[in-house]
Amino acid sequence: MNIQAILNVVGVLLILLSGLLLAPLGISMHYDHPALEGFISETSAFSLTFAAGLISGLVLWKLFPSGIEKLRDREGFAIVASSWMAMSVFGAIPLYLTGACPDYIDALFESVSGFTTTGASILIDIDALPHGILFWRNLMQWVGGMGIILLSLAIFPMLGIGSFHLFKAEIPGGATVEQTQPRLAETAKVLWKTYLALTLIEIFALRFAGLDFFDAVCHTFSTVATGGFSPHNGSVGVFDNIYIEAIIILFMFFGGINFALHSQMVRRNFEGVFKNPEFRAYCSMLIIGILLVTWGLTRVSPDGDAGEAFRNAAFTVVSINTTTGFVTDDFNLWPEYLKLLILGIMMVGGCSGSTSGSFKVIRLIILIKIILRELKKLVHPRAIFHVKVGNKTIDPDDLSNVAALTFLFLGISALSAMMLSFMGVDFTTAISASIASLFNIGPGLGAVGAMGNYAAIPAMGKGILIACMLLGRLEIYGILLLLLPIAWRK
Repeated sequence: MNIQAILNVVGVLLILLSGLLLAPLGISMHYDHPALEGFISETSAFSLTFAAGLISGLVLWKLFPSGIEKLRDREGFAIVASSWMAMSVFGAIPLYLTGACPDYIDALFESVSGFTTTGASILIDIDALPHGILFWRNLMQWVGGMGIILLSLAIFPMLGIGSFHLFKAEIPGGATVEQTQPRLAETAKVLWKTYLALTLIEIFALRFAGLDFFDAVCHTFSTVATGGFSPHNGSVGVFDNIYIEAIIILFMFFGGINFALHSQMVRRNFEGVFKNPEFRAYCSMLIIGILLVTWGLTRVSPDGDAGEAFRNAAFTVVSINTTTGFVTDDFNLWPEYLKLLILGIMMVGGCSGSTSGSFKVIRLIILIKIILRELKKLVHPRAIFHVKVGNKTIDPDDLSNVAALTFLFLGISALSAMMLSFMGVDFTTAISASIASLFNIGPGLGAVGAMGNYAAIPAMGKGILIACMLLGRLEIYGILLLLLPIAWRK
């Protein structure tokens, strides 16, 4: 393991983080909120964090030689995991210094939740926070949505050589994205241009729908990143505006699509998009989920208002399926069978190569086909059956990967829930908090209900959920690999 190359790249990314801090620093200087008693102002907090990140990054960058052109997969995974941890640690500093999160474990939880686009929060009164902190929470999600490594590949040409290992280690389902351009730096630029275009279009749309500029930017950052942080206690429901909800539904849907398909849409290759089996399955899941929830909510509605039921169903299903986590209705109050449906939707997520978290639709398709193949084998034991998605035969190694990842997702969720239960967390909360954290969703059931507030979770439990969020964002293998001794041998 090339430790020096790892520290060198982490240093470069800390320099990038310090540059990002200039935006919330400018916001804090503009609004000039007074400091909470016993804490420093947000302007001072962002200034100190900027200085700490810049100095630390420069020291690591200059002190250790790069060697990035000689990176192997193992160093790529180590760099990505180390970078996300370092970003989260530094991202928590302004939250801690300003008193927004008086305990550092809470600040770290909020920071990890932001960068991993989980959307879980420990904050009780979000509306009371200063504007700079609110903007920073949403900016963390926006950067984390496309990925800090991918941003660096687009900005820093020095990372373009031999950096495929970083790209592959960070992008969830990255194998489907990496072929959009032959050159990696160009791929990063194309993906970020698409991301920026979606961001700008949604900001203008939300402004046109009546949101002020600050709310439009913050909600856009969380929408295209499928993150779910809102600068308001009531999330998107505080606006009670069907046009705003419709715009956010549309861009949550776009955020859950493979970004390679966005490129095809721009090139007007709509036939290729609609023939994509994962895209068709993704759309089908959303339609079926919305119809089922609409039916269920209409049944329990006192006046049988199907229109209102459809409105709540559409927003909630798209939000949960894309792992965004915005809410307009408290699904904790829904019938039990709808809660189970929502829990199932949580665990699937959007398309591979998208900003959404969770298991991904393509893996669910492959898993179902594996099960069908095994059933066919029982009838024809000597026959050879290949698993195909569309016209492509899936490699046996990929089939093993999907099966193992399924076990890991379910196993880690169960283990985390068990550990939370030992700490006194009730069963429903423990299960849903573990799933919502590992699958990067945010809101859950029980005490971590629709608004996704985790303040009541014990400190050690928050540590477990922080680990779950990082594991989920890097799709488990990226972090577990570093626990194996073989990864550190030369």
